[in-house]
Amino acid sequence: MASKKQYKNVYTILEKVKKGEIDTYYKEKDGLFGKIDFYKRPDLIKPHMHYLDETRLERIVDTFIRQGGDKTAEEFYKKLSSYSKFKSLPEDKKPNYQAFSQKIQETYSKFPKHIMRDVFKMYYHKMPHLEFEDRTDKTQTKFKFLEKANNPVGKIMTETSSLKSSIFTRSIMMYYLMQMTAMEYIDPNQAKDMMNGLNGNTSDFDQKDLDKALDNMFNNKLGKDQLEQAMQDAQNMCQQMDDNIPDTIQDKMFDEANQGGSQGAAKISPDYMRKIAENLQNVSMSMGSLKEKIKRLLDKTTSYFSSRQVVKYDDLFNSDNVAGLDEFVFLHPKLRKFMIEDVMIKDVKYVGKIDIYIDVSGSMSSGCGVPDTQGRSISKIDFSKSFAAKLLEMDMLNDVYLFDTRVKKISTDMVSIAMVDCGGGTTIDCAVRSIESSENNAIVITDAEDSCNIYSSKAFFIGVNGARFNHFSDNSIAQYSQKGQVVVFDGKKIYPVDQKGYCKK
Repeated sequence: MASKKQYKNVYTILEKVKKGEIDTYYKEKDGLFGKIDFYKRPDLIKPHMHYLDETRLERIVDTFIRQGGDKTAEEFYKKLSSYSKFKSLPEDKKPNYQAFSQKIQETYSKFPKHIMRDVFKMYYHKMPHLEFEDRTDKTQTKFKFLEKANNPVGKIMTETSSLKSSIFTRSIMMYYLMQMTAMEYIDPNQAKDMMNGLNGNTSDFDQKDLDKALDNMFNNKLGKDQLEQAMQDAQNMCQQMDDNIPDTIQDKMFDEANQGGSQGAAKISPDYMRKIAENLQNVSMSMGSLKEKIKRLLDKTTSYFSSRQVVKYDDLFNSDNVAGLDEFVFLHPKLRKFMIEDVMIKDVKYVGKIDIYIDVSGSMSSGCGVPDTQGRSISKIDFSKSFAAKLLEMDMLNDVYLFDTRVKKISTDMVSIAMVDCGGGTTIDCAVRSIESSENNAIVITDAEDSCNIYSSKAFFIGVNGARFNHFSDNSIAQYSQKGQVVVFDGKKIYPVDQKGYCKK
């Protein structure tokens, strides 16, 4: 009996199957591919987003919606209350603001998230890179919503910026939800048809009637005013961001938006931006006032850790080390013209990075003993932030950790550093344990309002004004003192600490 012909090449098999030369269960209606309902994404716009970017965007929008759009919903409700169709509702059908706000959340839970993704893509990508699905009865309502989201001026600001595209998306989503929620009270049947249309379910209603309802909803005075306000709010927010946050940090904030405890992209608001601007200014002013003190403290720290140094010599005209002009000044006047091109400036740069641990207990809010350039007292926490900022500026900063009764790692950028605040207790041992486990050299800035029972050769303590290292255990402070790993800065001078934990004055 002749054996069946064997096909060993998989591509040959596939070709035979397509031509029908090989019977296969896979092509039957009841077969494998007949049973699988292949998933097709509902988005109208390609390219599709990466799933991580989807979760970041959703986190940003979700936070904004849950918080009422930074009072946007409350303002809309006040205007809606004077709208004729809303005023004509029976009293028992009129919601108060709390009920209206709750209804927005319910609408959000039903609203298709692919609309949110499409709005984001429309703002993020350049137009030649976008590919749109065909406009059909099933996609008509979706396209109507997207048409309303289009804003050429806003797109100029947002193209290739994930964070700014998210800001416009969340404002537009809030606009959609407020309009849909208002429609649920004014005309529940039309609101239901709209939601069905957004989800592609068009068999139960007349598309012409729905298009008319959409035009009425979007083109009445309240709808137009609210959309204009949403666009303006987004533009203002993006402008504030560009004024205060570099593009690289904006990108990082978006990348970290879906991380637990993130205080970045998901929380951006006008108040948050004002706080960022104020904190950055405080750090900048503090750095100016503390410049010499921080340099001296860094010299002590880096000399202990024996950081590698790179020594470079530049001629006078190419050096960016202003301090090196001393060499030129001390030359005899007759030699200056003759030797000016031969004067070489010595520039020393430290190589190697250091972690910093900042005490964020409540007592760190008191003054460090130095006034800023406007005569205001610089707090201990602002001193700590300025120190971290200087390390960052010198490219010596590795990781930043905050500690009270536990240790928390934050991002190493100026905005994250500037937004550090204090409040709570202190457990210094937890910081030292973290240093030991990381195996990195670290500076610990604290007012030492706690004991410490652990010695680490990788920790260098800077005590700020009023620090009392006599709280440390006898064994630990003796070792930190003996090996030169602890100093106190009182605002004027830097003091070493003796083996009992007291300043050597």
